[in-house]
Amino acid sequence: MSNAVKKASDSDHSHLEMEYQSLRAEILKRMDLRQQMVSVTLTIAGAFLGFGLGTPAVALVYPPLAAFLAVAWAQNDYRVRQVSTYIREHHETQLAGLGWETHMQAQRSRGGVGAWRLLLMSHGGIFLLTQWMAIGIGLLKFTYAPVEYALLVVDVLFVVIVIWVLAQLK
Repeated sequence: MSNAVKKASDSDHSHLEMEYQSLRAEILKRMDLRQQMVSVTLTIAGAFLGFGLGTPAVALVYPPLAAFLAVAWAQNDYRVRQVSTYIREHHETQLAGLGWETHMQAQRSRGGVGAWRLLLMSHGGIFLLTQWMAIGIGLLKFTYAPVEYALLVVDVLFVVIVIWVLAQLK
């Protein structure tokens, strides 16, 4: 092999390694962001539900906010899976010694209750449970005012949106 070909091959290999490291860092950052979304959701839920005990209509404002946080959480989850797929298909086939993403995909393909499904149930459950708690608190002292009816309809719609978003994360 000529020196020019060898140098080009080494450069390509180095480029792949740099890209791989960058992609792994992105996955870790997005996973951290997902966790932060859950923490923010619980903090906001605590505030709205706490104030909602005194003024139940306040609690009815929370479910749409939770839905937007759930969508942001799901978007980060989707991007993590996209990057993982890219690593599996483009890097693990070209760089010796890599195989984590392929291994994890094989685990997910086997079925059963895997780590990803548990993650989805735990985090998705937080979004849904806090939404239902807000609706329940809002109904405690429901005064049948038109604004409360409107908030209740909007809340149920946003609960359905969260369920739909979570169902898309197969």
